[in-house]
Amino acid sequence: MTRSTAPPVNAPPRPPPEPAYESTPITSERSLRQLSIFAFGAASFLAATAITRRAVYKRHLRVKPTFYAPNTNPHEHFSPLHDAAQALNLATMHCVSLATMGLGGTMWAFDIANLQEARQRLRGRLNYDTIYQPGDAVPDSIMDLLVAAQETASTEDETNNSDTPEKSR
Repeated sequence: MTRSTAPPVNAPPRPPPEPAYESTPITSERSLRQLSIFAFGAASFLAATAITRRAVYKRHLRVKPTFYAPNTNPHEHFSPLHDAAQALNLATMHCVSLATMGLGGTMWAFDIANLQEARQRLRGRLNYDTIYQPGDAVPDSIMDLLVAAQETASTEDETNNSDTPEKSR
């Protein structure tokens, strides 16, 4: 005869499942907003590139002489100011679109949603609160500042003099 095995009375409890990620998921509203800034920058960069290609193509068509035209006369409608303004506009569009794309990518990579979060994280990394303490630590007037500077200088001189051994003759 075989015995049946009884199930354990007090089974050990299972630990709660750990989350698979600790940051916001890529499909969250916050992450999609950050990625939309990146996508806007990428779309504006593509548009600026298309506009630049069109401007360069039109310039080549304008400069290129017709088949049996004499090439002793340069093209008559030449404006250096117009060309410089167009180059400046195109370069500005490219720089702004690349900056927007970089800003969106950085915001997504570091999970920053707005300027206040960026300021808070930067101040936390730089220990801003411990360095710049408000209240009595800051002198109120110029005279207090000069007295505090003189006291600091005198204490530094004392510590430097006590650290250096005197030379014997």
